[in-house]
Amino acid sequence: MNLNKQKYSTILFTAIISSSLVFATSIGETVIFQEAVAQQQQQNTTNTTRFISNQTDGIANQTGGAAALANLTQTDFEMITEDLGEAHQALQNNDTNGVLDELNSASGELFQLISGQFDPDQMSAITEQFKPLQTHIDQARGAVMKNNHTKTLEEINSADSELLKITQELPPS
Repeated sequence: MNLNKQKYSTILFTAIISSSLVFATSIGETVIFQEAVAQQQQQNTTNTTRFISNQTDGIANQTGGAAALANLTQTDFEMITEDLGEAHQALQNNDTNGVLDELNSASGELFQLISGQFDPDQMSAITEQFKPLQTHIDQARGAVMKNNHTKTLEEINSADSELLKITQELPPS
């Protein structure tokens, strides 16, 4: 009887230690993720500030991009901007499905903008100009499916930066 108590005590002790280690590991991963989010937000703010401070160079060289997008305005991109913002928020809330939904929505909106161009030459030019934006959206989707939150955040922020480059060349409405 004493031997059975000792076995059960050993098993119980092992289970408690294992549970504690799993709990400690999950807390450590959450802290690491939160630190990565904070670092990425700080980096994104720095990159945005650099981009805005250099925007006069972009305005001087608008003829290529703005001419290809002559019939589009900043207003046409509001839904994509909102979708990327909501994807970012869903990522912070650890809502994988929400991130995927918003990225899919942004990709769909981008497709609608491209397919709304009737001139095949203009459609080709716009497709080329939007390719980096679509690539970052696709890579963010891939990263979230692999549960790589840091890479997902980087790609969403890169998509935001690409969108900013496009919209800065366009008239407001």
